[in-house]
Amino acid sequence: MLKDEKKFDELGQKLFMKGVLQQFEQKRGPIKGRMMVTEGKIPPEMLVKLQPELMKNPKWIVVEGSFDFSNYMIGMVVGLNPVRPISEGWLTPQLNHPGVKPTKNWQEFFMEKVMENIDDNGKIDLPLYSWISDKSDLTMTDKEREKY
Repeated sequence: MLKDEKKFDELGQKLFMKGVLQQFEQKRGPIKGRMMVTEGKIPPEMLVKLQPELMKNPKWIVVEGSFDFSNYMIGMVVGLNPVRPISEGWLTPQLNHPGVKPTKNWQEFFMEKVMENIDDNGKIDLPLYSWISDKSDLTMTDKEREKY
């Protein structure tokens, strides 16, 4: 489930009214899923494991990806100077019975979108919104959302 479905739906409605989503689907195929990337927290069980690496990298951010087709969050820590993944990704269930875990491909997609959207100064504009088809994705930052 998306972390902030209301905010995602509001943007989706604006993009639909402007024809952006229809144009994407005409060129890239039907939208099959949505992903939202937000700032997150390191799960307590991961903190001890990651602490030595975090001490070596004073500037970092924790990001989480949520999907409309999964009840798991994917998380990771990204170093900001230099920009690089500091941790392997982790999965956190959102419900008591979360269902099927996102595949490795979805975890890689999440990490790819995060890394693509961090600039050379280590800044990322969150949340990220992604509409995903079998062929491609339409991903926007929160600043890009304001244009609509």
